[in-house]
Amino acid sequence: MSSEPQFTWCDLSTFRPEVTQPFYGTVLDWTFDGPADGYGPDSVFARSGRDAVAAIYPMPQKFRDINMPSFWMSYVTVSELGEALEHVAATGGRVELADEHFALIRDPLGAGFTLFRDPGTGPAARYCAHGQRAGHGYFCSDFSAVRDFYRTLFGWEFEGSALDTAVIRTKDGASVASALQLPEQVRGKEQYWAIRFAVDDLVGAADRARDAGGALVTMTDLPEGPAALIRDPDGAACFLTEATAG
Repeated sequence: MSSEPQFTWCDLSTFRPEVTQPFYGTVLDWTFDGPADGYGPDSVFARSGRDAVAAIYPMPQKFRDINMPSFWMSYVTVSELGEALEHVAATGGRVELADEHFALIRDPLGAGFTLFRDPGTGPAARYCAHGQRAGHGYFCSDFSAVRDFYRTLFGWEFEGSALDTAVIRTKDGASVASALQLPEQVRGKEQYWAIRFAVDDLVGAADRARDAGGALVTMTDLPEGPAALIRDPDGAACFLTEATAG
């Protein structure tokens, strides 16, 4: 590929945006305006200050047709979508949906993400302030089952001295995400890419999530530090991590 693939965007596909939008406004102090470019008339951009952090949009019929739940989606920018899709098919992944601009992908373990051709929606996550997208994490049962997939597709490598923890890096050594190899009783049934959002007060934000109709699944420690795994009122999950000076 002609450029380094990176996570550059995220969005929330939700059944009840009229409920989930104010939920995230309460938890992350987001404001909203729309419609979001490319998402349709009922979508919004979620903003932290002036920065667009994510898009929120009603669950489209094409996702309902494949029984998708409400979910947060991580986007990886690629310069050549067709070339990327050839690599997916050759390395044990599958394409759930695709058009000329994007493709919803499952890796060999079933973890989903979206490939997007030059979206121009934002840089790789490097913000640390409250309300910003802080990064992405991969949670799976077996690194060895996906190493070749991500190496072939993106040139990414799993690096780490600990057996069950790794840093995923680009060919030029830049950090893409953390990765944790976890048993099902800890990870849950699915294998997935998750998004982290930064908050000034982790405990306070977790409390706000519960008070606003969501759920605190667990307080935990990620490679990046203490975190809270929450679910919004429609069931979509994300992590909250403590904001740091940047």
